[in-house]
Amino acid sequence: MRNTVHFVILLVFTLFFSASCKGPKLLVKQGARIDTLHLQLDLRIVQEYEYQQAIIKKMIKFVDVYNSESHPFKLSLNSGVQTTSCEVKVVRVKFVRSKQNLIGTAVTVAGIGTATALITTGFAVPFGWVYIPSARTTITPQLSSDITDVANFQKVGISSVGMYVKLDKQIDKQSTKFVKYMVSVVQTIEQEYKLNAAK
Repeated sequence: MRNTVHFVILLVFTLFFSASCKGPKLLVKQGARIDTLHLQLDLRIVQEYEYQQAIIKKMIKFVDVYNSESHPFKLSLNSGVQTTSCEVKVVRVKFVRSKQNLIGTAVTVAGIGTATALITTGFAVPFGWVYIPSARTTITPQLSSDITDVANFQKVGISSVGMYVKLDKQIDKQSTKFVKYMVSVVQTIEQEYKLNAAK
């Protein structure tokens, strides 16, 4: 019996240790060759023309700066090439309008008012509730199968405070965060590509 318990503990330890030593799955598969990474933006769902233009303008600047520096590959934007590509599809966009501002204010006032009323009657309420509406862009990234073995990529949400912020400022913040996300994607691909090349 004692030997059986020792064997089970040893087996569990071995399985846990071997699982913990396994590194995370890389985005870029071994042997992938990238001369130019083609960034494809699908902005069809974006209704705000100004938002589309802000994203494209900032992405063009990023691609130009990146290509002027020393990197293992170049970038292209919306070339239509489907191989060695990173497609980013916008699936949802929400900006805060005056209606959401009024709802946010009403809910926040009600939440704080309720907490205040309960505290004055002797109930210990640590905090009230607030509702601050945010501007949000939901995107789905996807790398082409010639450079990755990852089949399913999770949706990514990009959000920024939008309550009582003018639409042009919301657009500026969201487009900047969109490009920052794209920069992080390219940097991750580049790091893994260099890592694979060094093996």
